[in-house]
Amino acid sequence: GTPQLQGLELAEGEYRPLKSRLADGKRMIRSEVLGLDVHVEGELLRFRDPATGRGIQHRPEIEMAAERAEAQARQEAAQRKTAEARADTAETRADTAEAQAEKEAARASQEVTARLAAEARVAEAEARVAELEAALRRSRVDQPPDSGLI
Repeated sequence: GTPQLQGLELAEGEYRPLKSRLADGKRMIRSEVLGLDVHVEGELLRFRDPATGRGIQHRPEIEMAAERAEAQARQEAAQRKTAEARADTAETRADTAEAQAEKEAARASQEVTARLAAEARVAEAEARVAELEAALRRSRVDQPPDSGLI
């Protein structure tokens, strides 16, 4: 049968058929004018750079790839925002915990100060009681025995 893809080139005023070849399992012709290999894929005419072997995408394929890239970028941005929000929440929690710890430390310090002050007052009171007891004992020794007179 007739090959799916046929090409002609103008040489010396006449159109001559381009020779096709099989490459990568596809029937291709080389367009010297375009500098590309050409083949049929489904109902599409496809182009390939012979130097790299890479296909050249059609506009809809490029647009779809751009849309996928944009969607991925939006998703990554949303993930970054979520991660940043989580980090902010964790930082807020850490700040709150630190403030609470500082508050507890201050309260503990106040309790220690109050306990030391109370202990100092108790010690002063005990010393005063001891002084008074000693004074009372001295006064009993210094007084003559009770003569029974009132």
